[in-house]
Amino acid sequence: MTETIVSSGPADGDAGEYKVVFSSSGEVRLSFDEVCVFGLYEEEKEIDVSCVCGKILENRIKKYVLPYCVYCRRTEAQIIRKVKGYFCGKNGYSGIWDELLDPAIENVLAYLREEGFAGDDAYCAAFFKTNSEKDVSSARLVMELKNRGVDGETAERAAKEAARDDEEACRKALEKKLRGRSVGAKNEFDAKEKASLYRFLSSRGFETGLVLRVLNDYFRFEPDAE
Repeated sequence: MTETIVSSGPADGDAGEYKVVFSSSGEVRLSFDEVCVFGLYEEEKEIDVSCVCGKILENRIKKYVLPYCVYCRRTEAQIIRKVKGYFCGKNGYSGIWDELLDPAIENVLAYLREEGFAGDDAYCAAFFKTNSEKDVSSARLVMELKNRGVDGETAERAAKEAARDDEEACRKALEKKLRGRSVGAKNEFDAKEKASLYRFLSSRGFETGLVLRVLNDYFRFEPDAE
């Protein structure tokens, strides 16, 4: 979209900001460096506004989001949410910026993937590695990934590749819960306590058959009909 620069000069009250007015897109606020780098100081000069402003927006997004994802892995959904939360109308990103935002975000995500700072497959692999010793089911971890914006297929694939031992995790969860009470004292548990243990393990995402099998190693267990 080729337009003409109508005027270009320092914005009122801010020596570090320039106000550039284009023939169709209207006024755009830019930094002094942006004006210089893209040659936006010459009136009546013809400019491909979408191309130039798109590059400017990409650079701004990179500068904004890199500290967010360099030192801590983020899902792509988290990165997108972070960017859109800032580059919005209340912060002056309306008009021409609206149509440029989604393409700019996709280009920045491609850059972050290439540099190893984004990518849901890598995020999921790191997530399962970090939580490998956690005493919850793989299904619970998959659900947490979905809640963070990872699509179900990617999360399920990561769980399969991680190959966690859910039975071991279930036993560890039970052992922590029973810490301080010996296995030999298993007959001391009444029906209410047994039902509570069943609900506890189920709440951590373990399948019913697995929960019953693990509990039966400690005592004969049949959950209440309720």
